[in-house]
Amino acid sequence: MIEGALAIWLNTFAIAVITFFIANLAVSLMVSVLDQRFLGMEVEPRKTILWLLVAIPWCVAVLVSSYFLYKFSSLDPFSWSTAYAHWHHMDVYAVFSWHSITLLLALLGIAYVLTRKISLLLKHKNELLLLSGFAREIERQVYELELPQACAFTSGFLTKHCYITSGMLNATTVQEQAVILGHEKAHAKNNDPLKKWLFSILAAFFLPSLTARLKLHMTLAMEQAADNAVLSEENISSTMVAATLVKVARLNAAEAPLVNNELVANFGADVLEQRVYFLLGRLELKPVNKLLTLIFIVLIIVASLSAIDSVHHLMETIFSH
Repeated sequence: MIEGALAIWLNTFAIAVITFFIANLAVSLMVSVLDQRFLGMEVEPRKTILWLLVAIPWCVAVLVSSYFLYKFSSLDPFSWSTAYAHWHHMDVYAVFSWHSITLLLALLGIAYVLTRKISLLLKHKNELLLLSGFAREIERQVYELELPQACAFTSGFLTKHCYITSGMLNATTVQEQAVILGHEKAHAKNNDPLKKWLFSILAAFFLPSLTARLKLHMTLAMEQAADNAVLSEENISSTMVAATLVKVARLNAAEAPLVNNELVANFGADVLEQRVYFLLGRLELKPVNKLLTLIFIVLIIVASLSAIDSVHHLMETIFSH
């Protein structure tokens, strides 16, 4: 049995883990129900919403656990909030209990995800080092890879580089190359490789099927934003961009990707259908309802805060500690 300040901190971490689970469940239900509605949102607000969704469980966990820590340290047992949201014996922590199992599983889960993502990053860096032997700079920030595959992508976190293969250059016209390179430069300007990797880390803490949906929605939003950047260039029409997309998708459909998709922004077959519909004006995008978004966030915070005591009682009914 642990008592005192250490016990308070351990209980606070246990509250954070339970809160994360509750908030994660709420976000998962929301994404499952409204999955297709994301496709109709404007691009930049949609990216913001997706970042909010993967960050909400972490933010709510910190907020709620900090709240419990503050209420306990304030020594105000008669306040309404103590009755509304309560955690028994905050200053006592049983080592051999479901609390410890919860914390251990949470730490193992975080360690597993971080280890896997960092390992993927290191592997990707080695792949790029190998590819650099085939590369020559053809303009600032743009490198040609002497490879037969038709491929173009952007990679790098602090120093971004755009790559295009000789196979792609040989198979496309000058105007098509302007579309492809303009798209990749937009990814570099937006720092999309780094953002894509960080997003994949936060999304990894959801169920695998939901993780795949969230990553697909973010990929689509990033690709549409890069397509929009190309359209801002002179003499490039949305029809031209759509036609180039279809051509490139056909060229590299049978090819294996040169680098890991979680760490690069790739011009090609990613979410092709939605991008083409968007470019041809067949996909009408609407602004995000900010009020509903705020209400959703508040509801998750309130639900997480109010459910802590119930979850605690439930777990203590199942396990004895």
